[in-house]
Amino acid sequence: MLATNHYLIALTRNDDEKRLLSRMDELLQKALQGRTVCSDFLDLRQLELTRAVMAQGNSIGWRFDGGYEFSERQRLVVYPDWEPEGLASIACLKITPQSIGPLDLGHRDYLGAILNLGISRAKLGDIVLQNDCAFVFVDQNLADYICQQLSRVKHSSVSLEVIQPEDFVYQPAQPVIRKVTLASLRLDAAIAAAYDISRSEAVDLIEKQQVKINQMQLDKSAVALEQGDLVSVRGRGRFRIEAIGGQSRKGRYQVEISRW
Repeated sequence: MLATNHYLIALTRNDDEKRLLSRMDELLQKALQGRTVCSDFLDLRQLELTRAVMAQGNSIGWRFDGGYEFSERQRLVVYPDWEPEGLASIACLKITPQSIGPLDLGHRDYLGAILNLGISRAKLGDIVLQNDCAFVFVDQNLADYICQQLSRVKHSSVSLEVIQPEDFVYQPAQPVIRKVTLASLRLDAAIAAAYDISRSEAVDLIEKQQVKINQMQLDKSAVALEQGDLVSVRGRGRFRIEAIGGQSRKGRYQVEISRW
């Protein structure tokens, strides 16, 4: 299908995205043949492309599932429309540090510890830090292996247990709302204002490929942001452009951002 679908090909920006479309098309074809299948975990950009592929199919049912309602990384589940909804085969691991005293374990620490077991990032969904624990959503087939092999995260020993995804209660972090004025809507200007750093520091982060917009890696400082864009900066967190107001007399933009 993809070889002749110029609309879908035009959506892609690189060879990796073309390969993603081919994999999603393969899943669609399997569902049309009467099978229920699911993908690996997909980021926001991959979900956008996958949604475009699924819109081309008839006589199938499909949905995204990340294990909990507000998940960002999700799996595609696709199934014949005469069958019940397929299962996403997702397990939730509760990882509890055993060290006594203040901890500074972050998202990257848990992710790195699991990847060091030889597990692909595509097999992992969201990692949620709350209540001094990490809740990691994973391919169900890998849950027991991770529980058996993972004993330390950074400097702390850890204990693991598998819980049902439906038993996980998400406690979203409260974003900090800020109103800033920007000389332009360029990516580097927004990062500098969001984190109170210099424009040159923001450019350095971008050029070192430590910045993503809507889960897509970018290395161009001059990219213009739009309302709703989600910017991730490695080691600093994320912020979203909530609103873009009018320009001041000096031509500066009034912008509202949420940061967490």
